Amino acid sequence: MHTMNTFRIFSLILLAVLVNGCVSTEQKADKVAPVKEISGAAVTSKLQAGKLAPAPVPAPEPVKPVDPVVAARANVAANPMSWRAVNVLGLALFQVRQYTESALAFEQAIAMFPISSAAETEQQVKEARQLALKAQIEANKKVQKQQIEAQDNMREQQMLSGMISMMPMMPGANANTALLAQAGQTMLNVAMVPSGMDIMSDPVAEAESSQVQRTRELSMLYANLGQVRMALWEDDAALEAFRQAYATDSSRIDFLFIQANLLQRNDDMAGAIAQYARYLAVASESKQPVALLEIAESCRDLGMEEEMRNALAATRKAWNRVVGQAITPATEHGYGEILTATGFYREAIPYLQIWINASTNDSAAQREWATALFRAGKMEEGLSAVKIFTQNKKSASVDGGFSIYFSGMIEMHLGHLEDAKKILSELRPAPGATSGFAVAAYAMCGHIDEEKAWIDRIENGLSSPDTAAVDWYRLGCVWFITGNIPRAAECVNRSVAIQSEFGPALLLREQLLDMNAEKVKSEKVKAVQTVANGDTATAVQILSSVLTGMPSGDLSESLTFEGMKYVSTLQSKLRMSKEAQQYYLRGQAILKNAKNQQTIKEALCQYQWALRYAPLSPEIHLSLSSIYATQKQFKKALYHIQAYLTGAQSSDGLDAVVERYYELQYLSENELRKVRAVIPKNN
Repeated sequence: MHTMNTFRIFSLILLAVLVNGCVSTEQKADKVAPVKEISGAAVTSKLQAGKLAPAPVPAPEPVKPVDPVVAARANVAANPMSWRAVNVLGLALFQVRQYTESALAFEQAIAMFPISSAAETEQQVKEARQLALKAQIEANKKVQKQQIEAQDNMREQQMLSGMISMMPMMPGANANTALLAQAGQTMLNVAMVPSGMDIMSDPVAEAESSQVQRTRELSMLYANLGQVRMALWEDDAALEAFRQAYATDSSRIDFLFIQANLLQRNDDMAGAIAQYARYLAVASESKQPVALLEIAESCRDLGMEEEMRNALAATRKAWNRVVGQAITPATEHGYGEILTATGFYREAIPYLQIWINASTNDSAAQREWATALFRAGKMEEGLSAVKIFTQNKKSASVDGGFSIYFSGMIEMHLGHLEDAKKILSELRPAPGATSGFAVAAYAMCGHIDEEKAWIDRIENGLSSPDTAAVDWYRLGCVWFITGNIPRAAECVNRSVAIQSEFGPALLLREQLLDMNAEKVKSEKVKAVQTVANGDTATAVQILSSVLTGMPSGDLSESLTFEGMKYVSTLQSKLRMSKEAQQYYLRGQAILKNAKNQQTIKEALCQYQWALRYAPLSPEIHLSLSSIYATQKQFKKALYHIQAYLTGAQSSDGLDAVVERYYELQYLSENELRKVRAVIPKNN
């Protein structure tokens, strides 16, 4: 419907352009002086003499393409009370990525819908009545014809009735009787129609159809608004729009799935699981594997290992039911792809292995296989796959730097940093590029200043949620290979927090831990000795220095609690370093003005950087606990509030914080209970 409306708009404007062009041409022609009649011979002689040349025919001016936004605005101006026109404007703005204006247009269309659709309905009823009147006239003519035929047949029957006993039944008598019955019923129908009413084929059904159509149209308006809010990363507003879309038209169960996905994207895993369970209750069998897999992913993020495994098993069973007996390398490839899409990289490898064994001569398949191995953290196997891929010169010539990038990154993970930089130096980002592996490779080779815009965008948490895990990993590699270990560790933390099974990030984290292993042991011993000598402040500084360069994990958590115990015994409060303070205050300012989840995430990003440079600051831990609780990440909220309580001094007035700790503990346990209650059973 939208496409047809847009087509009509464009057609009308194009017609207007052509008409205007014709008028303009006629006006010019009117200004030309009239030409006197000249005989054909005279004309010929003058042409031959070269005194009269034919007038040059002007080349037609190219028709300028119609701007969809301009066309849509013109249509709105011509139809100011039409929600359809405003909706088309919203779609046109969305196509050119003017998302804010597009959202305003969709909101206006929704506000106009009740009045505009009511006006439309009246017009439609008027047109329907006109059609019905025309049909009534045709029906009356038909009835009159049938009545005349029936009367003629009755006369014929009366004439023949005296002869029936004398001869067999006349052929056609049954037909005439049936025709009479039909005519009589038709007349009865006409007689039963009240005066002034039009005959409709099925008024109730048509009214229902009209109401259903309006319901679906309003639902789609809400869905359009939800999509543009998603494009703006205004997930709270998008979630509300899709809730309204589903509430308006509950037949669109895909809106349930989108709501669940939005909750998941905003780290409300329990809410997402509950919504996926609602979707599963009404979804067809073919759509269940993906929803079950999303539940498995959410369980993994909640740390519910057993539930995650059960959900994975249920996913495979559902997939087998969908595929039936037709399990082939292609279907195994499909299953591996949906596992990969939800971050189950290692689980996908066995299924992709079956597929690649049947596609050994396919260079595109080898490239995908190499990527899958890389994501699963299988670097040596990935390097072998890249070499197979590059053996085909034709495929290597069009791989866009794929083989170079992967070869360099794998060498880095194997510990060959200089070899990695040498390989990656062959890549150059396209002019103006602000993302992608070539930009990351260029920065890894020391071009930090040239790629500062890319670095700042990631470090301020402004990456797209769909690519954030990879962006943080790539930036972590930049800092690792250029020697900035604290920033590398923080980037790895962010990547793993988003995608806990992303193999390359896990490998980089292991490399950072190995690099710090000896330092951690020696510095920890030194801290214990300084405390024994009565110098607790120095011990705090030592452990802070160690933690600054460590990625998250069990070791860093144990060191944090040990250091916070030292902080609680200091004679004066621990001062936050200047570098940490700038991030902390920036986070406070952003949080103060936060209006949606995306802004809260930006504040969280600043607090995390602050903690990187002041890992034993009680204030930062308390702020992080508060913000994680807002996001319903209760496990992380509990960790940080425990760290605060461990490092707080007795004079800090801890009653309210202790109360908040037990509240978070209850919320965490209650969330897990709710999740277990709604997870589908693995039958």
